[in-house]
Amino acid sequence: MKLKLRQKVGLVILILFAGFVLLSELSVPKEKLNNWENPLYWSKYPKKANPIWFSMLDKETPTVVLSLSEVTEIGDDYWLFTYVYTHTYPRPPNDIVFRRIEPAYYIIEITRPDGIKIRVYDDELKEDVNLNTDPKMAMQIFSAMRSKLNLNEEDKAMVYPIEILFAKDPDFTVLNGPYTIEVLCSCRRPPQIIVQGNAYGILGTDNYGRDIWVGFVKSMRNTLYLALITSTIIVLLGLLIGSLSGYFDNRLSKIITFMLEVLTSLPILPILVVITWVMSTQGFGERINVPPLKFMLILAFLLMGKFAKTIRMITIKEKAKEYITAEVAIGASGFYILRRHIGPIILEHALRHFTFLMPRIVALISLFGFFGMIPGTNWGSFMIEAMEQGALYGSKWWWILSPGVAMAFLSLGFTLLSLGPSYEEEGMEIWLT
Repeated sequence: MKLKLRQKVGLVILILFAGFVLLSELSVPKEKLNNWENPLYWSKYPKKANPIWFSMLDKETPTVVLSLSEVTEIGDDYWLFTYVYTHTYPRPPNDIVFRRIEPAYYIIEITRPDGIKIRVYDDELKEDVNLNTDPKMAMQIFSAMRSKLNLNEEDKAMVYPIEILFAKDPDFTVLNGPYTIEVLCSCRRPPQIIVQGNAYGILGTDNYGRDIWVGFVKSMRNTLYLALITSTIIVLLGLLIGSLSGYFDNRLSKIITFMLEVLTSLPILPILVVITWVMSTQGFGERINVPPLKFMLILAFLLMGKFAKTIRMITIKEKAKEYITAEVAIGASGFYILRRHIGPIILEHALRHFTFLMPRIVALISLFGFFGMIPGTNWGSFMIEAMEQGALYGSKWWWILSPGVAMAFLSLGFTLLSLGPSYEEEGMEIWLT
């Protein structure tokens, strides 16, 4: 069948969307995806940071992992690791984090662009440390800059150490230029130094420091997985039940026909809410936990009624045609007739139905996720989490808009790709409804 122009556009959109999904998966390490719900994992990341692309407009400081500039062996298993950070922004960073710390004796010195060298640490160190939260580092910076910036005791509580470190004058104007960080230790590998800025990643970070892009990718993966499997089950069940009950006239087919009539008349959403709630488990203060396979099977069973009924009517109509009656008369079996003649017709209708079904299932899963009644992280739970953290009122519009744009793009692709029903099928749909 030759595709129309709008169908070609829809196919291109879906191919681009599939490429976007694949590249998104490759852009995020598996470790981060697995730890999206673990706030402790993100404790060293900048909190409430804006995206890199958005912060370029405000010239905010990006978050960077410093590269090792020089390694010098001092002797007696001591190594001097040198890093250089060049600051060119109107605001200071939020913090400096020293990660991958091995238990050892550390001497950490920072030389400012104006030549002032501050020994921020000189002691045993056994774990990762933040410049702002470590009392020893804070005291060393305050003491070294006290006279230059006219600091008093109240400033210890009012001003962050990182602001003092990057201050040029008592007005705390930012001192731009190269900052050299030297780490002397008996460790076997250099520590990782992260300058945390006001900007991080593609979608920024949330209140816990979690990379919002990671949450978007994980919720997209789970939503599309559930929607794809559920839609496939609906189509397969509908094809099987509809074709068999439509071709074979026996007691079982009558029972199936009655069941399909019941399914098409049921209020699906309230029933699905009740069933999901009954089969879910929940601990105190925890999100509802629903087995994914059970959810997909129940959702598919409740939603396949109208499609299976349509397949049944198409099968009955095709069965009554003269060429099929002639084949039956010469001994063709029912399964042969279904496979050879009726199968291609109902399969075309099934593919058409899938293009309508997929975006609707995505929307339904997102709706259930919005109310926390669906397994795992999905676009719905991703958006409600954004609202709970005040993203809507905190001008983090990209957090909520990102899944909405993705769903709209996916729906547009399937809508353009979908084939319009033929005259006969359109009349059949009207008769069924």
